[in-house]
Amino acid sequence: MQTLGFFVAKQTTQQGFTFTELLVCLGVIASLAAFATPGLQRLQERHRVDAARDQLLNDLQASRLRALQRSEPLQVARLRDCAWATSTETDWSCGWEIRLKSNSTVLQASPLHTPLQVTFGKSTPLDVSARGDLGNVGDRWVIRSRNTALGIASVVCLNSTSRLRWQSGESCN
Repeated sequence: MQTLGFFVAKQTTQQGFTFTELLVCLGVIASLAAFATPGLQRLQERHRVDAARDQLLNDLQASRLRALQRSEPLQVARLRDCAWATSTETDWSCGWEIRLKSNSTVLQASPLHTPLQVTFGKSTPLDVSARGDLGNVGDRWVIRSRNTALGIASVVCLNSTSRLRWQSGESCN
């Protein structure tokens, strides 16, 4: 380009980042991800425990309602067909089912799709009377993460009036 008799070089502007700037940005992102990962794992495991607890509470309430509607006793029993189950009779880690007490016809099954440790205080199924009364005083389920280092657990407790409640931890205090 010619201006007033002088040649002026066209100025070019650079677009993008240099390789060094890119490496610095990637290093910062990697550092932030390394700090965030344990917190995200804990949050994800807490969500799994809470989801299993909520499913159990909903199914126990549903069993009460079905027993009242049908005017016959039901049972809530454990499922046994998953890879992470143990052979103990108190292990409900595979999930549970609602069935008729008289002939064991399954009305509803709720398998757990995530490997959690779910234990029931007894080795027998939970009985639901035709009036909708659940089990006995002191029946409880403990739902905990299989990663014991995280220390995530929730407990579902049954009191004398068949009222269900939950709290964090492993005891019904």
